[in-house]
This record gives sequence, C-alpha cells and structure tokens, in this order.
Amino acid sequence: MSMNGIDISNHQQGLDVSKVPCDFVIMKATEGTTFVDKYCDKFYQQAKKLGKKLGVYHFASGKSSGTAEADFFLKNIAGYVGEAILVLD
Repeated sequence: MSMNGIDISNHQQGLDVSKVPCDFVIMKATEGTTFVDKYCDKFYQQAKKLGKKLGVYHFASGKSSGTAEADFFLKNIAGYVGEAILVLD
C-alpha cells in the first residue's frame, strides 16, 4: 500500500491542508535549540481534524549537542507524543 504525504513548515504558512490531496502530513516543529515553528500546531490541528496521519519533525542544526536538540524537540512536542510519528531531519 502506498501513501501520499506532505512535509510543511512556516514556509507554507498560508496553506489550507484540506485542499491538498494527501494521506499524511509531517510538520516542522523545532530547529536547533531555540526555534519553534509557530505554524506547527495550526497545521497539526487542521490535519488531525481531517483525519490525516500525523508527524512532527526536528531540523537538526548541528550547532549544539544532539542531546540538547533532542531534549528541546521533546519539550516542545510533548502533546503530540502518541499521536504523531517523531522525525529527525
């Protein structure tokens, strides 16, 4: 079985997920140890309401330790654990 999905972030800030034919949506949540994508939850809630499979990702900057970046990611996506696949980019 194949699935079609999209990867979105603040760069697609005006996107209406309901208008994109896809089975899953993976949203950028964080980057490094300081950036939180302010559009992530809006996209997440819209995709969830539409019944899409969900994912959130952390974009590794490499400017700090992997542990620090992982901790930052987990702190900011705690509410999605158990609903979304967690991805490292």
